[in-house]
Amino acid sequence: MKRIIAVFICLALLFVLASCGSKADEPATDTTAPEITENSSSPYETVTGVYAEDNYTLGTLVTVNGETDFVLRGLRLDGNRSAGELNGKDFATEGIRSGFWLDERIEFYLDTDYNNPDSEDVKVICLPHHVFSEYEGMSFDEISEQAAFIETFTAQEPDTACFEPYVFGEEYLQGDYDILFTYKTEIVYYTVINLTQEVF
Repeated sequence: MKRIIAVFICLALLFVLASCGSKADEPATDTTAPEITENSSSPYETVTGVYAEDNYTLGTLVTVNGETDFVLRGLRLDGNRSAGELNGKDFATEGIRSGFWLDERIEFYLDTDYNNPDSEDVKVICLPHHVFSEYEGMSFDEISEQAAFIETFTAQEPDTACFEPYVFGEEYLQGDYDILFTYKTEIVYYTVINLTQEVF
């Protein structure tokens, strides 16, 4: 009787091993989240777009028109879900934090003297990345229709975020997003950030 049970167990193990061996090898998936360190504000330092004129660096504040009443000397972006050393940096035009998780709140700090609580002239618009020349053929309304979020800026209080949009993973896809600063519907500054899906 023991021999019969042993034979059945051996046959069962043989079938299990045979079924495992018949599966096609699946490619290994990387389950680690992108490494974001103090020296790299994003998992991707420099990203080159598919068009030759679309070379851009994440975390750089680009001036399109600095001759308006809204002058932005620098920018700081913080997030609520990341390591502390990435937050609280000085205002800058380069090396601005640009890597964020989906499902993270992004805090905007603007280095500007602009203070006009009764005005809606300054808007901050976030939308999926475009080649910048595409914006030249788009109206403000067309840009707004594609926006992931739009915020109105009136004044910056010291050490206080002027707004804190929350980027929901259900509403956003991972990838690069343009942050446009507009004055009276004209793009005057912009930067590019990257939203990354956290892997568990």
